[in-house]
Amino acid sequence: MFNYFSSIPYPRFKLVIVALLALNVVIYAIADTLTSAVDALTWLVLLVLYELEANGAVPMAENRLHEIRSILIAVIALTFFSYIHDSEWLDVVNSALWFVLIALLELEVRYPDKVFKYRQNYWLATVTVFTGLIAMVIAWAWQSAWLDVYDAILWIVAFASIEVDIFQFLQRKHV
Repeated sequence: MFNYFSSIPYPRFKLVIVALLALNVVIYAIADTLTSAVDALTWLVLLVLYELEANGAVPMAENRLHEIRSILIAVIALTFFSYIHDSEWLDVVNSALWFVLIALLELEVRYPDKVFKYRQNYWLATVTVFTGLIAMVIAWAWQSAWLDVYDAILWIVAFASIEVDIFQFLQRKHV
């Protein structure tokens, strides 16, 4: 199995990002709540699945991959409701923005022809979501929530790098 993954050309900076995100899971497990740790782990697995799919390197059937992602998204939704229940409003807004980003990514991988057809609108929606996520970084910095600032910046960089890969994949597919 490791030989399979070692054959995938993968930029070192992305490996560093994945390693830092894995470290985040450990930090949240130690220093924060179980909900935050589960949230971070679920997002990490989802990110890796999107990245593998963007590179055409998924070692499973496409329908199985969609099922796994749907389960992960359900776990993230439960976490979202936990944030609402606990009145953690910055986390609620942040989660809502990430849900929109997931919806955009799901559109890319499930309906690439439609995304390509409406690529200008899709691009605008993606930029809008990333702008909102950057605003979240500013809000957390304003509150001196430095772990949240670090975590948010890291996730933005991680998903932005995947977005670039997916856009390149779509361009190659439709040229």
